[in-house]
This record gives sequence, C-alpha cells and structure tokens, in this order.
Amino acid sequence: MKKQLLHIVLAGLLALLPSLALAQSNERMLIYSKSGEVLPYRIEHIDSIKFLSDEVDLTLNPTVTPHENGQTGWMKLKVGSVGSNVRRIQVIIPESFMIANMDDMQCLRLFTPEMAARMGVQVFDVEGDKEYDLSGLQRGYTYTALFLPYDEIGCAGNVKRVEFTVPNGELAGNPQIKVDFSNITQTGYTATLTPNGDVSGYFFLNIETDDPTLDQMMQMMRVPDLKHYIVQFGADFNTHKPHEGVQESVMTEFKPGTSYTVYVVLIDKDGQYSDVQKFTVTTQKKGTSATAHVSIEVKDITKTEATVVNTPDENTSSYRETIVEKSLYNEADMIKYLQETPDNMSLPYHSEPYTWTWPKLKPGTTYYALAMAKNGDNEWGPLTKVEFTTLSVNQAVTLPLAYLTEYNVNAEGTDFVTTQALDVSGYFSYEDAVKKFTNITIAGKKYHLPSKEEWMAILPVAASGDDYLSFTAPFRHNDVYETVVIKGDTISSTNDYRGGSVSSNKAHALRFKGTKYVSAWRYESTLLNDKRVLKITARPLYGKENNIRIEDIAKPEFWESNTESDIVRILPASGSFSYGKPHWQGDNGFFWSSTAGEEEYTAWALSFDTTSVYLSPLYTTQDRSVRLFAD
Repeated sequence: MKKQLLHIVLAGLLALLPSLALAQSNERMLIYSKSGEVLPYRIEHIDSIKFLSDEVDLTLNPTVTPHENGQTGWMKLKVGSVGSNVRRIQVIIPESFMIANMDDMQCLRLFTPEMAARMGVQVFDVEGDKEYDLSGLQRGYTYTALFLPYDEIGCAGNVKRVEFTVPNGELAGNPQIKVDFSNITQTGYTATLTPNGDVSGYFFLNIETDDPTLDQMMQMMRVPDLKHYIVQFGADFNTHKPHEGVQESVMTEFKPGTSYTVYVVLIDKDGQYSDVQKFTVTTQKKGTSATAHVSIEVKDITKTEATVVNTPDENTSSYRETIVEKSLYNEADMIKYLQETPDNMSLPYHSEPYTWTWPKLKPGTTYYALAMAKNGDNEWGPLTKVEFTTLSVNQAVTLPLAYLTEYNVNAEGTDFVTTQALDVSGYFSYEDAVKKFTNITIAGKKYHLPSKEEWMAILPVAASGDDYLSFTAPFRHNDVYETVVIKGDTISSTNDYRGGSVSSNKAHALRFKGTKYVSAWRYESTLLNDKRVLKITARPLYGKENNIRIEDIAKPEFWESNTESDIVRILPASGSFSYGKPHWQGDNGFFWSSTAGEEEYTAWALSFDTTSVYLSPLYTTQDRSVRLFAD
C-alpha cells in the first residue's frame, strides 16, 4: 500500500514537470539528502525522473585484525565476500571517538573530500575478497573503519562500521626524555626537557597534578583520554608542530605549595606515540599557620564598571575573589562557591595582589566585593566583604554599531590593523579566536569576540526564504521579530528590511522599533580604494521614529543630510585562509562570532559578498577574520 501511494504521488509530481518548465523556465528544484547535501537543478534542464524499486544486495563482510608481520601500527584489512550488486567500495578510517555520536547519515558526509580532510582521514577504494595492509596507525588507538558500497549506477548503500584497536606494540629504538626542574618558587618553576636520540619529537603540558577540572575539560572537548589531550594541546604554540630537541618551559602564576606534573608523549622514528610519561614537582609553600585575610578596595566606580583591588596578608598562601549583587547575596552559598568551586578561568586562585575592573555592571545597583584566603596550612580564613554601588546617571543611547571596532585584528592577534586593505588582517581558526579574544586588552582598553546575539544587533540571521539584506533584489520584510544582545542586555524588537537593486548595491533597515535603540540602517557593498568592502551606517531615531518609515530610509536623500549622529563601520572582503593561502579575497568577508553552531564543526559568523550580508553557521575548517566589540 505504501509503495502504491508513493507511486501515485510521484506520478503527480512528474505530471507537473512539463507545465512548470513551460510556465516558469527559471524555476529551480532542490533535493535535500539526509546526509546534508543539497542537489540543485533547473526545471528546464530536467527531462524525466526515474525511481528504481528493485532490491539490491550491497552487503559487506569486512574484518580488521592485527597484521601477521607484528610491526607496530600495522593491521590487516580483509574485505571478504560482498553482495551481488556491489561495484565499488570506499573506505575511511577515523578514530572511533571522532564519530562516536554520528549516525549513518552523518557518516555518509565524511566520504566527501572536504569532510574527510577536516577529519584528517583519506578516502580510498577496496575490492571484494581482497586483503590490504594498513600501516601508520597509532599503537593503542581505537579506530572505526567505515565502508560505503555503491551499486552499478553509482548509488551509495548504507555505511558499514568495523571497530578495532591497534595493539600497543613496541616503539622504535628506546625513546626517552629527561625533565629537570629548577628555579622552583612559590608560584612556578622552570622545566627543562631533554630527549635522547631516539625521540623524533614530543608533546608536553604542565598541569596541576590533581586538577579536578581535567576530566570535565576532556569530556567537554570530546577528547577520549589524557594521551589524546596532550597530543592535541601539547604541541609547539608557535609552529603547531611537535617539540624537537631541548625545550625550556617557564611556568608562572601557579598556586603555592601545590603539586604540578609535566605530562609528556614521545614520538619515535616511525611516528608512533609513547604512553604518557609523568614528571612531578611541588611549588614552594607560602604563608604561615596563622589566619589568612584579604583586604579589598573598590575604586573608579562608574555606571557600568568598578575596579576592585585585592591585597592578601603575609599569612596567605592563595585566595579567591568575586563580586555579587547585594539583592542576590547569600553568605553561606558564596562561601561554598569560593571554597569548593574547582579552579577555572572564571574563578582562579591568586597569591599576589590582584586588581580587576569589573565590566557590564548594572547602573544604580549595589554589589558586594568578596574574597577568602587560605593560609600556609591550606586552612580557609574569614570572608572579606565590601559594599559598593554603581552610578545611575542617565546617558545618551549608544547604538550597537558603536561597539564594533573600526578595524580587524592583526595577524599576531595583539593589536588592530590600521587600514581596510584586504591582505593585512589576521586569519584565525574558530578555536583560536575564542581562546585569544574572549577577553582581551589592547592599548589599555578591553574588547571581546562578539557572540552570535551581539552580531545580530548589527545585522540579522540568514532568512530561510528571501534574504533580509539583499543588495541586488528588492525584497520586503516587515515586523521581523528578533532578540539580540546590546552591551550585555537582551533586547527584543520588530524590524523592517528592504532589499536593493543591482545598480544600487544597498539594503536598508528600520531596526529596534519600540525600543530606545530604534534606528535607521544602511548596508552597502561598495569599493574602497578599488577593493570590495561592506559599509554599514546606523543613525539613531529615538524620539523621531513616528515620522520616519522604512520607505523613507531606503531613499538616497535620507542619507544626504542630518549625518552628524551617523555611525559608520567598514569591513573588508578579506576572505578566508586554508591550505596555506587566502581564498575569496575581494569577493567575500567572513567574521567569527564566539557562538558554536548547532551542527558539529560549525560556528556562527558574519558573511557577505556582492549580493547580500547575513549571519549563518560556517564550517570551522578555514581560518577567518576577527572584528572585536568593545566591552
């Protein structure tokens, strides 16, 4: 019955094809596969569609076993017998943890060259009833061989999985490393790593010996074990390659009287990784057996910021500090928070005087600055609490575009470039962008990588239909409901958008209707010094919005006068960077947000070309530009 219904529906669709082709020759058809691919066709190019309902035999019976030669990193792949309709078999062999949460449809996508390259695997062909030598696999690692059969017309079947673990064979030679500790202080040490001649390279990390956050960190990053963690993050920071020769690691800002371990993974001459090696040292003890205290001074209080100075006494080994709104304060909860929260970047331990300017505070709000210290015997002292209140002076409304910096980040990630040229900006992977720019101070001012919601305060997310901001098509969108973040506040509003034309290369918007941020926006794909850029202009309309419509904003004369309050930002079409060279310079611009996409290996970013501008998830396989927001 189901097959009959399907044939009836398909027959109806086929009957419509000739009329569609005659009536609207520019119509297109999109076929969405469950693996995520989109296949586009023009209706006028389609002659007919044929569905084959016959049964095919694409069964596979592969095995992967230890190789008879006993060499480390070698396995034997036996394809075995195959179904009668199998004409081709493709194979990829990723590590099992990389695909542990993938279903068969997601695994299908891995057989595309781009996805295989991102996973760091190769796609190769095998034949039925044949055997193949697999070499270069890592000892002790667990892999899953994915087999994809094809029939005589090139139609793929279902993915076959075969999981196997490579025996933990012997390393080539006798690779060893010596770690010497010197300059051991209360807050750090120097570790000198000296490998022998059988070591071709190595990875290492300095980690607190009993770090309670390590397992949680590995789970969050989907790293299966400590060895993988060291290999992934323990390479040379500058070259991103394994360390070679003698290396000196100078560690600072550690906790006094605390055990730390240098974890090392060696590489032998054949590229095989050793088991994790551990070398432990303890920092010098600080403080006394007397009760430890921290004094607090709060200064430079503004509407949204306050600077807190924490000074420990001579009895203190380490301490922690934070602030909390007075209305939310519960002393027992805060003491537990300071004492029991695992060490992390948001709540670290300090051992020296520490000054921090807290941003994004609420105007006219009372806070407590808090601190607690441990003495030299690891005993907690009393809670220090200082009350302060932020200012409540009214200020003029600042549009979100004002927080966007005027220039891109440079290649070193330490400062801004000084022009909008296409080839001067830095390119960063998504992971590096989040790591480097979540919070950064440049020339004494604090900045951060914007979230998706902060970028949405500048321009909308890509529409499922016609683009909201098209430079070349006169689309109309009214009362589009959006929720964004401006200076830490969540703002919901309705917005009107108008597309442009090929001759104008401009789009316009009336944004944040019904809020104090109501404003006129212009988006232009234009040339600056003969180079493609995106120019964004925003004009506040608060108090004037009742007299201005989106149709007025879309007229050129609207922007020819009253420009004194306009805010302008320019973003170059600097493209992206992969495989050692830039791509799409002069055609496209891509700018990371700090927000990961819902799909694995994606993240939200601003994208623009000569036709439109929008926010959408992009694959994290390429390095892209960074434009920061001021705190």
